[in-house]
Amino acid sequence: MSNKRDQILLATRDLIFEQGLQDVTMSKVAERAQVGIGTIYNYFPSKEDLIFSLFNEINATMTQRILERYDETEPLVVRVLYLLKSMVQYGLRHPREFLLSNQLAMVPFIHERVKGNVKALAEAFDQLLNDAQEQHLLKAMPPAVMWVLVSGAMNALVEAHMSEQIQLDDATIEQAMSACWDAIKR
Repeated sequence: MSNKRDQILLATRDLIFEQGLQDVTMSKVAERAQVGIGTIYNYFPSKEDLIFSLFNEINATMTQRILERYDETEPLVVRVLYLLKSMVQYGLRHPREFLLSNQLAMVPFIHERVKGNVKALAEAFDQLLNDAQEQHLLKAMPPAVMWVLVSGAMNALVEAHMSEQIQLDDATIEQAMSACWDAIKR
């Protein structure tokens, strides 16, 4: 990756986090990244392409880090708790990326572009939910609803930790993720 491209992506990440997606302009990104606006267009033909590239890079890095020790041979509950705990721990180490990934996934143009292009982390979690449903371990609700319940809790924990409302340590994270499992299990 080019250094200027990295600067542009980091500036975009920070601006979206600080000001919100709607207030981010290419000129603000250029100013923050300390590059000319033409340089941005050399790498990204549009603001949508820039935002989508940021989203993809955040998700690729997050997926790699979360799945690096994931073991598909472990019992189902162990795998669920591992993924949930790993996601929260990633969020604590990389809060901007974690929260932006979830926020940007809801942006219509990103949601449309990602549709059908399922990422490894989503596949792993979907497979877990399917396996758990086949074993009759989950409540009778759509998997998407279960994901919203669980991801909402994870996001809230990371945000509360960032704003110093709560202090998360490994034991508390384990308890919270166990409670998330309890919310969806039969």
